[in-house]
Amino acid sequence: MSNVAKFDVIRLYLRQQFPKHHITDFEEGTSRAHVFRVDGPHGHPLHYAVLGLDFLLGQTTEGLQQALASSGLGEKLKEAGASPVTVSKTGFSIEGTIAVV
Repeated sequence: MSNVAKFDVIRLYLRQQFPKHHITDFEEGTSRAHVFRVDGPHGHPLHYAVLGLDFLLGQTTEGLQQALASSGLGEKLKEAGASPVTVSKTGFSIEGTIAVV
């Protein structure tokens, strides 16, 4: 299963959680994660979701939809503010900062 289809699922989820916000994404520098940035309606970066490729590897698109919905990722992003929320196969973590590209 292609990661591109999975990235589409994640973008759709984030658009539902953050209507009227702009969602961008890019590969993390080490190629072990994909970063999704949620910008406010006026273009200011608000939230970062860092999805580990280890987490995505075992997911189907349907399973990913369910995992995102049940995980509360949107709420975790709101609670974390600008601190990145990392999702890996071991769970969630909130890290300090992220290098903006």
